[in-house]
Amino acid sequence: MKCNFRSGVMSAIALLWAYPALAQFGSLAIDSCEDYVARATSQVQIAIGCNFGGPRWSLDSVEHMNWCRRSSPKDRGREYDERRNSLIGCRSDSGVVPIANCNEYAARARSQLDLAKSLGSICSFQGMRWSENLVQHMHWCNRTSASRHEFEDAARRKELAECKAPK
Repeated sequence: MKCNFRSGVMSAIALLWAYPALAQFGSLAIDSCEDYVARATSQVQIAIGCNFGGPRWSLDSVEHMNWCRRSSPKDRGREYDERRNSLIGCRSDSGVVPIANCNEYAARARSQLDLAKSLGSICSFQGMRWSENLVQHMHWCNRTSASRHEFEDAARRKELAECKAPK
């Protein structure tokens, strides 16, 4: 009994610790501006070379943060969805990009997973890097070095860029 209780408490603590990165995944609204900026940055990096214009595609994370602070959670979700929909038609690979922390890593992974799902059956994304278990991504991130986080992020972006619709 004591072991089950301890296990339950540890699981709850792990989920609470991961909450900032995981809180809004799967919903239409994005409450956290840090989460929004990490997702937006990931999407913009996937779009380099696609010639998308306007502030939606700015490389400046400060611009995304300023916009986020003036917008509602639902507006953030809509903006995220609009970028994702654009990326279905064009994706590129921008190589290794620094990642500040595991919350940012998980937010980037989520935006990449969302895009992979939007591509439907065009490509097959397999392996642990495509796991939809975001707690698993957070645990992995916390156990590995920053260079590994950046490598996995770049590997997912590369696979997305290589995924082309059949002609």
